[in-house]
Amino acid sequence: MVGSWRLNVGFGAFGAILTFMFSLSNNPIGTTLIRSLYAFLVFAALAFVVRLVLGQLLNPAKKPDAADLPTDNERGAVLDVTTPDEGDSLSEMMKEQWADGKGEAIKGFQPLQPTRLVSLDNPNPEEVVQAIRRLTDE
Repeated sequence: MVGSWRLNVGFGAFGAILTFMFSLSNNPIGTTLIRSLYAFLVFAALAFVVRLVLGQLLNPAKKPDAADLPTDNERGAVLDVTTPDEGDSLSEMMKEQWADGKGEAIKGFQPLQPTRLVSLDNPNPEEVVQAIRRLTDE
């Protein structure tokens, strides 16, 4: 953790004094002292949580050394989450896909060749009537 217990006490005292000063003019002394005590506890707990989080962020868990690795008796105690490099097999699969699976490469860009295109410049009246009939039936 970052810092020491003095940081918790100091931050708690700051909260208690701040609460005491603001509460003194509006409340009796007993209520002011109780609220200051509560403020001390809350501010100290808040400082503790902040110290704990900063300690975890600034000092991440250390990686296991070679001496810490399990022996044959302890096999299965540590999980290895690394994956092997499969770049060569992936590039072969991509080459095969580009070759259309037949061993010969596809030659450039081949646009789609639709069977029937309808032009809006010179519409055929029969096709327009058929299209309207289909749209009104559905």
